[in-house]
Amino acid sequence: MISSRVAAALSLVLAVAAVALATVAFTATLRDDTPAPGRRVQTRFSRTYEGEPAAFPLDEFYLSIDAGTARALYVYPPGYYGHARGCKVVWVEGETVVTPAGMRGPGMFVDPCGGARFDREGRLVAGPADRGLDWFTVLPAVDGYVVDTHTLYCGDAFEPEEPRPTGAPVPPAPPAPTVAASPGAPAAGAATATVALPTATPTATAAGTHTPTRTATPEGGARCERASNSDA
Repeated sequence: MISSRVAAALSLVLAVAAVALATVAFTATLRDDTPAPGRRVQTRFSRTYEGEPAAFPLDEFYLSIDAGTARALYVYPPGYYGHARGCKVVWVEGETVVTPAGMRGPGMFVDPCGGARFDREGRLVAGPADRGLDWFTVLPAVDGYVVDTHTLYCGDAFEPEEPRPTGAPVPPAPPAPTVAASPGAPAAGAATATVALPTATPTATAAGTHTPTRTATPEGGARCERASNSDA
């Protein structure tokens, strides 16, 4: 009698163990073991840096430091040209744009495909784009800023500038840039260059006739998707 009870109890324990193992195996098949994109990048740039934005091609961002504030700006402009066609912005040192509020620049991030211009803080200044440049978190460290590329955040929506008051002086045009533009970038513009104001729907280009439909612009600071062809 006792041996039969022991055998029954043992059988029950083995059955429960088998069910538990099967559950664990099934759960393992559902788990996504794909490593999350991104890493922490030690830049070696401190807040005292006063040069042009520095490119980090491997991690797909520019580190832009202005007045002691550092920003890690995603190289793919938001919207169709960056996320569907895979175009990357380039920094053009002498680029200027005339807006209703006056001249902006010199120095702009330029989308060579759609023509959008962004200032060194990543704000949309002119041209077809959904918003300002997306960005990564920048953290201060002993040896310079550290950029955390695990999470990408959306750039701010375009905010029209107030027109310059009538009669207000217009700043003189800057001299022509002395540094050659990056390959594939538009030539540095003069102060009188005409650039379209930002629009959410890019126009067709000679390279193609596709005109993307307007999409909702995410709120600035919300998490954003990376470009589909991003390597980071």
